[in-house]
Amino acid sequence: METNTLDSIKLQQISEETNFNALLNSYCREFTNWTRYAGIPKYDAPLADYLVTATDRLHIRFDFSNIGYEVYAPLKFYADSGRHIFNFPVIARNIETDAIASIDIYRFMELAVQFSAAEFPDAAADVVKERLSNSVENLQKFLSFFQQNGKPVNFAKMNFIAAEQSLFLGHNAHPLPKGRSGFNSDEELFKYSPETKGSFQLSYFLIAPANITEKNAEGFDITDLFRIELSESANAETIALLDQYPDHKVVPMHPWEAGYLLNQSAVQAMQAEKLLFYLGQFGEAYTPTSSVRTVYNVASDWMLKFSLHVKITNSQRVNLVRELHRGYDVSKLLKTTLGKAAKAEFPEIEFITDPAFITVNYQGQNIDGFNISIRHNPFKGEEAEKNVTLLAALCQDGLLGQKPRLVHVIEEASINKNKSLAHTAVNWFKQYLHLCVAPIVGLYNHYGMAFEFHQQNVMVELDKDFYPAKLYFRDNQGYFFSDSKAEALQKAYPEIAAESGSIVPNEYIIPKLTYYLLINNILGVVNALASNGLADEKTLIDLVYLEFKQFENSDTTGLVDYIINRRSWEVKGNLLTNLCNIDEASAPIDNPAIYREFPNPLSKYLFAENLIKPQTKEVLYSRYFPKEDVTINIRPFDIDRDLEMVHDWFNQEHAKPIWKMDGPIKGLELFYRTLLPNDASHSFIGEINGEPTFTIEPYWPMRDGVGACYEALTTDYGAHLLIAPTDKDKKYSFETGQALMDFIFEQKEVGKCIGEAAVESRAMHIFVTRLGFKLEKVIQMPYKKANLTFCYRDWYWEKFPEAKAYAQAKLAPFETEEA
Repeated sequence: METNTLDSIKLQQISEETNFNALLNSYCREFTNWTRYAGIPKYDAPLADYLVTATDRLHIRFDFSNIGYEVYAPLKFYADSGRHIFNFPVIARNIETDAIASIDIYRFMELAVQFSAAEFPDAAADVVKERLSNSVENLQKFLSFFQQNGKPVNFAKMNFIAAEQSLFLGHNAHPLPKGRSGFNSDEELFKYSPETKGSFQLSYFLIAPANITEKNAEGFDITDLFRIELSESANAETIALLDQYPDHKVVPMHPWEAGYLLNQSAVQAMQAEKLLFYLGQFGEAYTPTSSVRTVYNVASDWMLKFSLHVKITNSQRVNLVRELHRGYDVSKLLKTTLGKAAKAEFPEIEFITDPAFITVNYQGQNIDGFNISIRHNPFKGEEAEKNVTLLAALCQDGLLGQKPRLVHVIEEASINKNKSLAHTAVNWFKQYLHLCVAPIVGLYNHYGMAFEFHQQNVMVELDKDFYPAKLYFRDNQGYFFSDSKAEALQKAYPEIAAESGSIVPNEYIIPKLTYYLLINNILGVVNALASNGLADEKTLIDLVYLEFKQFENSDTTGLVDYIINRRSWEVKGNLLTNLCNIDEASAPIDNPAIYREFPNPLSKYLFAENLIKPQTKEVLYSRYFPKEDVTINIRPFDIDRDLEMVHDWFNQEHAKPIWKMDGPIKGLELFYRTLLPNDASHSFIGEINGEPTFTIEPYWPMRDGVGACYEALTTDYGAHLLIAPTDKDKKYSFETGQALMDFIFEQKEVGKCIGEAAVESRAMHIFVTRLGFKLEKVIQMPYKKANLTFCYRDWYWEKFPEAKAYAQAKLAPFETEEA
């Protein structure tokens, strides 16, 4: 008994931490009041006293100061791909009392709700807390089941249904990964969940034909097939009823949903009028796939995707009528000459279609629980043993001490190819990119076809060497077509989008397609490989950039330009959608969820590391100015060496109104401990003849707030400058400005230098004009109106030939070495 209790406590902890990781990541995606925090502070004794007792030296600091708290979450792995790995415990400090204590997932959710209230005053705190508790409790039950009854879920080779039922931890980008609100008992949860390999017969209804709408792109009534199948397994009483009503339609149903429907007044009225009969449960057992509501039988030609009034993560999973028509439309389209051409041109992707659907109405009103989508089953019989896995399961973290499955896949591929793990991981990923990027860009360009290519809808088939061989796309309800191709699509299939509303504007599709393809899918694979130490994240992200870059000139839709050049993308706010109690399934088609800005990770391909993330504390720039007989050096800021010095500088009278960074040193230390590990800016100390004299802060508009105020390019960089001496004979202002410009333009990633001095600062405008800047326009920033100025390398060198000579002399040894 004691061992079982200890196991239960351990599984509860694992479940909470797994959900907590997902919640923290969702928060980081959807809010901006956080930053990385490095080291142990010198001037913040309460925080230092706590941190010295812990092992982590890098945290994410959540700034809830407007509600009286700050939270520190230890970082195990920080990811540009979007999903960080956290250590525990997470701590919160009461700002008023300085009391520091560990907090659990529920307390963090309370703080998140309180903080978001200013922007989202209708946040449903109690509802979300209940759903969060449900997710934590469900995962604990699944882990307990796995521990007692399960077998490893991380084999390199797994068949379709084994992979579908291996997603114990849920999607790691969702704050409620195992939410199943609606199942009323453990018996229901276990019977109908894929994690517990639930197995059940289907329920059946017999319904008057006038109350049925059905379509099937395969050319026959699917209900006729269900009648035949039911006749083979039903009892004598049911067969007699079938004979009594030969024109009535047989409709299968998920048994949980059947119970739900029988309690609905419309269904009860239909029963009373003999328009509907409930027949009971018959036939072969079906088992749920990863979506819970889609069921599978290895011998059946079909998978059935039922409506299920259970709140699974964000939504009650109810098929909408327009979604059913989308599946039918796509199935019809792919049978046309245009559809066949698309499949032939891009055989890397196999479309698993949903050709048939059923709806039931009473007195002109649709009963949504009966909305059923019927899907082809390509994993029938011998085909069931293919090594095919949904992408979400392949990217899942390790379970209860097991290695993640992707690690085993790369290890097996490494053995088969006789290559190192690192080499194999990169090549494996390259092959994955080739399979999905060119086809998806091509399908959108040539045919206007776009789809929700996310981790649950995409399956990967692995070859004998465990490399990606083929991709499958399922869930045809996730198809959209660009209005730019409407004429060709309607010519191929005139009825397309008549009921489904699936032809939509190009500008609507591009952000959504980017979210599903990049954030959810490709970067999910990047994250799984990098977080498990199989490959360097920057290397993989650069590969993604280059894979899309090759299509930049041929793409006519704007998709590739948006993906590789836009400062930020749109990410679905799963946390906010829950906080606001939005049910995606029933929300309006044009606004089913809340979306937020997500910094474009591909921008890092042109990231000037020396400016923003220098890997040394040594001098990075040195130039002798013979006329003034001074040598100017620039080195990265060292918080242990320089903090007190710059604190004095910022508190000088001439610096206060410009920098607004005067005040207690504790606040300045916080500024630097959050500035230095992040990607927007960095700090450097400039020395004149060995004496520290100025500080510069290069910044990258792709991450810095100024980039949101104009059309920033990835290659734009800027800098702020503070010259400490007030004695003009010690300032060397212009030479310092030249050193700053030299240093920025030394970086090959820089295209132009930008400035954004306040419009009232005439002295600064004169200063930057002398350096070669030209006014672009006036911009409104959150805290000032500014002159946006540009300076290109050629402009600067043309104005200062000696700077060009310096740069070329410095570059010459490297060119010789490379030659």
